[in-house]
Amino acid sequence: MSVLQTRDLSYEVDNRSELALLALTNTAAVSERQVFERAFGAAQALTAVLQLMLVEPERCGNYLRQYIDETGSYSFVGFLNPAGVMVCSSGGSDFDLSGWTNLTEQLGSPRMWIEPTRNTNTDSGAAIDVLFPSYQDGTFRGYIAMSLPRAELGVPWLPSNTRRPLSLTTYNDQGDVLTTVSSTADQTIYMPQNFRFERLNENWTQTFIANNQFGQEQAFAVVPVVPGLVYALAAWPVEYRKPAIGRLSGAPMLFPFLMFVASLAVAYFAVDRLVVRHVKKLRNKVQAFSRTRRLPTTSDQLSLSAELQDLEDALAEMAFHLLDDEAQMEDALREKNVLLKEVHHRVRNNLQLISSIMNMQIRKASEPETRDILRRLQERVMSLSSVHKSLYQTENLSRTNAGILLPDLFERLVAGSHVTDLNYTYDFDEVVLFPDQAVPLTLLASELGTNALKFMGAPEGEAPHLFVSLKQLDAGTARLICENSVGANIKEFETNEAGLGAQLIRAFATQLNGKVETTSTDDVYRTEVTFDVEDTFHEPADH
Repeated sequence: MSVLQTRDLSYEVDNRSELALLALTNTAAVSERQVFERAFGAAQALTAVLQLMLVEPERCGNYLRQYIDETGSYSFVGFLNPAGVMVCSSGGSDFDLSGWTNLTEQLGSPRMWIEPTRNTNTDSGAAIDVLFPSYQDGTFRGYIAMSLPRAELGVPWLPSNTRRPLSLTTYNDQGDVLTTVSSTADQTIYMPQNFRFERLNENWTQTFIANNQFGQEQAFAVVPVVPGLVYALAAWPVEYRKPAIGRLSGAPMLFPFLMFVASLAVAYFAVDRLVVRHVKKLRNKVQAFSRTRRLPTTSDQLSLSAELQDLEDALAEMAFHLLDDEAQMEDALREKNVLLKEVHHRVRNNLQLISSIMNMQIRKASEPETRDILRRLQERVMSLSSVHKSLYQTENLSRTNAGILLPDLFERLVAGSHVTDLNYTYDFDEVVLFPDQAVPLTLLASELGTNALKFMGAPEGEAPHLFVSLKQLDAGTARLICENSVGANIKEFETNEAGLGAQLIRAFATQLNGKVETTSTDDVYRTEVTFDVEDTFHEPADH
């Protein structure tokens, strides 16, 4: 609203400035207007008299000369008939003017005319010709022609308190210059650059700003002196058309803009003071609680709104309940871990007890075949025992590291083997497995190691060797390799392909969703098992 009001005020001031400039221009052209109006008035008065005196041309000429002498305002008066002949004039004898420029048009379209003088008589000193049409019984009879002396027109202005234009130029309706007058010391007449009268486009009352012939910015005003006949062009200082409010057109908009900015600043300060500041504190408390798990301290309730007080109270209550729930969950998790570790420990103890019983049975067995079978069973039991041992010793009961589990298994197998001078090497990566993968992998490795040590051999003159490797191929695949040297007993390996150990290897590989590949030469027997490493824990079924 303030912007619109200020804009309307600016428009009103601009209009008033234009009207004031037009009024000043009218005032400056008042002397020219009076001269032209008196000339037309005199011509109208002479019309009736001359109609009566045309019958006596000599008497008519004397009357006109006497009229000029008495009035002192004109240098020539005469009557021009429709044929272009001056039949009665203050100049004496008749003379033909039909050859004058535009006279045909003027006689063909009778109306009032004002134009620069075409009188060649330099003694008259005429400057302006005025033609006033004369009618009798509605018929055009000719023109009353009058010449105005330059002494009556274009007189410099006398000192006055009234504001005067820098210069004033009058034109007739054909664009001819009639008079000029200047208020400057050097009597300079100022005109717009490239000015042509036709460019006014018949807008005879207007103001505009343009550069003058010297390239200086000035204000110009156009007003009618005698409507339809004479117009005045005045040059004014540019300040007259561009007052302060016009020169600083942005200034009226500055105050409402500053008010808008101030309202935004007040709103921002109020929101920051009453809301944002406290919300930031609540945010910092939430972040501090997420890092330290300490209950947030209560702010000064007097500086908070009721909604923010409720929000802070709800935050404190939520933090308290969250800490209580986390404590209960930690207690439950700790209790679960203790129970699971106890279960794995008891299972391992039971498996070790079974292994001890089997060891006692091995010592009492008399048949070597029986002892071998019991030892194989004992190794399988101890493999399961090592898995449970790894599970209850690790902190994460849901996962076990096969890279730690398998070295212990093969060290035990190698230590209990009958092979002498064995060259045992290994390369184990850390492969983390779930229990439902760790158990079949351990049993698979136990079968591979037992078979390798059982049928271990070497070419003559060489020491037997055993190489075991577990490598993580990529994020979801691992490979177990068991390679041993063989000698003349290579046929025993091939015969063992259909035995219980080979069946168990295939069964355990199937549980791992793996693929078994065996290669054999005259010196080496190699088994590779490639399997997928699961990344999702599967809860065992209750049954």
